[in-house]
Amino acid sequence: MFDLLTRDLTALIAAHLTLPVERVSGLYSQPTKGVAADIALPCFQLAKGAGMAPPQLAVSLATLIGERLPGISATATGPFVNLVFDPAFVAQTLLTQLQDPLQALRAPAGAGRTVCIDFSSPNIAKHLAFHHIRSTMIGNALCRMYGAAGWKVVRINFLGDWGTAFGRLIAGWKREGLSLDSLANVDDQVLFFNQLYVRISREGDADPSVAAEARAWSKKLEDGDAEALALWEVIRSASLAATKRVYRLLGVDFDDWNGEAHYRNAMGPIVAELRDKQLLKLDQGAQVVELTSLGMKKPCMILRSDGGSLYTTRDLAASDDRYQRYHFDRSLIVVDLGQALHFKEWFGVAKLLGRPYAAGLRHVGFGVVLMWNEEEQAWAKTATRKGVPMILMDVLEESIQRARAIIDEKNPTINGPEREAIATAVGVGAVVFNDLKHSRTTDVKFTFAEALRFDGETGPYLQFAHARLCSIERKFQEEAVAAAALTPEPRLLTLADEKQVLLAIARLRSALERGVEADEPSILAQALLHLAAAIASWLTAGNHDPTLRVLCPDAQLSRSRLALASAARGALGEGLRLLGLQAPERM
Repeated sequence: MFDLLTRDLTALIAAHLTLPVERVSGLYSQPTKGVAADIALPCFQLAKGAGMAPPQLAVSLATLIGERLPGISATATGPFVNLVFDPAFVAQTLLTQLQDPLQALRAPAGAGRTVCIDFSSPNIAKHLAFHHIRSTMIGNALCRMYGAAGWKVVRINFLGDWGTAFGRLIAGWKREGLSLDSLANVDDQVLFFNQLYVRISREGDADPSVAAEARAWSKKLEDGDAEALALWEVIRSASLAATKRVYRLLGVDFDDWNGEAHYRNAMGPIVAELRDKQLLKLDQGAQVVELTSLGMKKPCMILRSDGGSLYTTRDLAASDDRYQRYHFDRSLIVVDLGQALHFKEWFGVAKLLGRPYAAGLRHVGFGVVLMWNEEEQAWAKTATRKGVPMILMDVLEESIQRARAIIDEKNPTINGPEREAIATAVGVGAVVFNDLKHSRTTDVKFTFAEALRFDGETGPYLQFAHARLCSIERKFQEEAVAAAALTPEPRLLTLADEKQVLLAIARLRSALERGVEADEPSILAQALLHLAAAIASWLTAGNHDPTLRVLCPDAQLSRSRLALASAARGALGEGLRLLGLQAPERM
C-alpha cells in the first residue's frame, strides 16, 4: 500500500533521470534513526548513473520534489532525500482503499505457486510438550501469511509415528504382559504409553538384552508383523486424539496427516535408486552417501548396519510423494535449529539424486523456548514441575485461567459464554504472540505475567487495541446518528497522529511480503505492534481534548475519523488472524 504514496514521486524522479520506474521504486528505505521523516530515498545508485555525487543529486531531487509535488516535503541530508507526507495527502490517497482490511494484508507475489509447509510434526505416544508451541505456531502463521501473499498452501503434519521408539514401546508392552484390556480404565492413554516408554528405556540402558529385544520389535514393525502393527495402531490412534484437542484450542489444522509410517514401503525404491546411481557406499556396516562434492565432510547415513531405515530415507520418500501430489514450488520444514545438519545432509542427497524440487527445499529453523523454573530459580529448556515435563495443554489452560481472572477484574460486566470465549482468546493469544514476536532463530523466554500484560509487546495489548476500536464503532452507532449518514472526507484528517495510523496500516503489506520471503512471522508481528502503538497515541490525545476524539463535535470530521478507526480495526484484526490469534470485540 505504501507504493500508492510514492507512485507520483517515483514517476517524477524516473522521468527526470530518464530511468525505468522499476529502477527507482525499489530504492526507498526507512529514514536514518533520529531523522524525522516518513521515508528516505538513498541517492547512491541514482547518482552513479547521473554522473553526480550523491549529496549533489539529493539536493537537486529535493528541489524538484518541492516544486512539483505539493503533498510531499523533501529535505536533502547528505546522500539521502528525506520525505515527509502531508497528513491530508496521506488520507486522501489511502483512506478509501483501506476500508477493506484485505487491501492492507494481501499481496499477489505467490500467485500460481504452491508451497508445502511441514510443521508441528510431533512424535506420537507422548503429549505435546510446551516446546512444541514453536514449530506449531510458527508453521501455522507461515501457512496463513503465505496464503495471504497469494500462494496455494498445503499444511502438512509429518507425524513421528515410526522408528525405533515404537520397537521399545512394543517390547515394553510384551515384557510387562499388558493387553488391550489394560487400557480400558486408563483415563490418559498417551501418558500411559509415555510412562511405559520411560520404563523400558531405563531397562534397556541397564540391560543390553532389553535393548536388543526393542530393536528386534522395531525390525518386525518395519517388516509388517501383524502383532506389532496392531499395537502400533492403538498407540497412534490414542496419540492423535489427544493431539487434535490441542490443535483445536490453538486454531490449527492440516491438509495432510501422513506421518513417517505412511512411507515405510516407499523407502526401498529410494535405497535402490541410490545404489543404481552408485551413490551408496558401505561405511562400518552402514550404508551412506558421500557429500564431499557439496562441501560436506560427513557422509549422510541412509541405512543402519542392521538394515533399518533412518530419517533421511523417510524424508526423501515423503518429499518425492509431496512433489508428485502437490507439484510444490517451495517446501518448508519447520524444525528446531538443532536439526540443521540433518536437513543440510538430506537436501544434499536430494540434489545428488537430481530431484527437480531440491532447490525449493527450506529448513525453517528456530531457537528453543525457555520457561522460568520456580523450583530451580532458572530458565530451563524443558521446564518441569516436580520432575514432570511441562505439557503444552497445561500451559494453555493456565494462561486461560489467568486471563479469566484479569477479565473479571477489568470488566466484571462480561460473563457467561462471552467471558469464556474472551478468556480463551486472550490466554491462548498471549502464549502464541509471546513466541511469534521474536525472531524465530532466537531463544524465547516465557512467563505468564509478562505474556499476559495489557501493555507492552504482548498479544493482549494488540487484542485490547482491536477491542477498543470496536467499542468506538459501537458507541458511534449508538450516539452519532446524524453523522452516520455522512460520507467520510479524507482531507479533514490533518493530524500527525492520524497520518501515523494510516502509514502504519500501509506498511503492513510490505511486512507481510518480507515475512513470507524470510519465513519470519516476527516481521508481521512487529508491524502490528507499531500499528497498535500508533492507534494508542491517536486515541489517547482525545482524552485531553474533545475536539481530537473520534466522536467529536464536528459531525463530518467525526464520520471521517470513524472511517480511519474502522480501517485500523480491520487491518489489526486481519493481522492478528494471520498470526493465529483471535481478535475479540470486547475485553
